[in-house]
Amino acid sequence: MDDSFIAKPLGRRQIDQAYPLVCAIAPGLGVDQWRAFAAALLDSATVGSSPKGGDGGGGGRGAGADGLPAARGIMTVQNTQGYMHGLFSYAVEAQLLHGRTLCVDNFVVLDLFDVAGPAETLLQAMEGLARRLGCAAIHTTLPERYMQRDSRRNPIPDCFRTEGHRQETVRFCKDLVVVNDNAPGLPGGTLRAE
Repeated sequence: MDDSFIAKPLGRRQIDQAYPLVCAIAPGLGVDQWRAFAAALLDSATVGSSPKGGDGGGGGRGAGADGLPAARGIMTVQNTQGYMHGLFSYAVEAQLLHGRTLCVDNFVVLDLFDVAGPAETLLQAMEGLARRLGCAAIHTTLPERYMQRDSRRNPIPDCFRTEGHRQETVRFCKDLVVVNDNAPGLPGGTLRAE
């Protein structure tokens, strides 16, 4: 791990600072959508989300009164000057095969010269979180951009493999149109999405 990077929970005042990182994996994401997502995650981290029932969030800073990290949140990697080079969001969930699992999404690292340094720092923070929260496994959903089909060498998946992660599943997504009360009805009382 590169000592010039440190992993720390995202603070409320840093939500806007993290927005350009998130845009790298979600181009076109509106700033208001990011703010709402981040605020909701940080708010949920402050309301009884620690596994032992403490406040779990420490005011959104990642540690509860019991010293345990929040069971949901956003972890960042920053340099010594406080500039963010990456982040991931996480939540502890019960999984069928592994039981208590740290589920990680929105993993992103941006650095012009050293992708591996901040990525390794985030991966080690991820494992530390999982261990402190009593998780038996870590499930990470990587953005498709990290899984290039035409190249075997990619720094982000390589960092995961180096840290002992393996590909276990392939995740598919189908976007659905939101069904609401204004959607026209079909015979039989079902609703049709528009």
